[in-house]
Amino acid sequence: MKFQLCASNALNKYLKADLPRLPYEPGKQAGVNTLISDNNCFNWQLQIVDNSYKSRKKTIIVCEANSRFTFFIPVNLKLSQQELTQRVQYEWQFILAETREVYQLITCSDIAVLLSELSKIEFTPHWVKNTDLSICGHISDAVIWVTQTLKEEGIYDLPKALAIELAIYLNTQPKRITNKATGRKEKFLPIERLLTYCQSLITDRQSDHGQ
Repeated sequence: MKFQLCASNALNKYLKADLPRLPYEPGKQAGVNTLISDNNCFNWQLQIVDNSYKSRKKTIIVCEANSRFTFFIPVNLKLSQQELTQRVQYEWQFILAETREVYQLITCSDIAVLLSELSKIEFTPHWVKNTDLSICGHISDAVIWVTQTLKEEGIYDLPKALAIELAIYLNTQPKRITNKATGRKEKFLPIERLLTYCQSLITDRQSDHGQ
């Protein structure tokens, strides 16, 4: 299964990568494809921001396409593309488990089973350069939370514990998006929607294997 990491122009420049753009329809703007996670592709939008104006301390914000589930990777030392890939692949499941500890939607044993089953799925990393404009607003909100929190705390870099705390808070708050198919507003919690998606991946895998 493709684990697609969609870097903004700023992150592409930071990584000093020459990432390919997603294919786009003639007449439409390049590099701003709408991202959807399905049973073939798990999509994440990534952006890098300064912690304060022209700060050397930065934060990478990672947001899942369907659920808007968000987490933060503090950047204190230069990260390579490979190192960032490994961090994202680890962190999303770690933050999922940490969020469940606070918002106990499923039991501890159930999340353990879920993570165990997810580990059986081969997520193949695939990098592209793309910015889904419908996700930008949610990332901008997350940026404000980071910069304001750092300002209030009187610090310049985002400690690990604070990054986790912010992610848990944002992932348990209602999100509103417009369903492109129906044109209607949808309200949901990121943690709930991501759990539902993960459970669907496991169900599909078990069906494919005749379990």
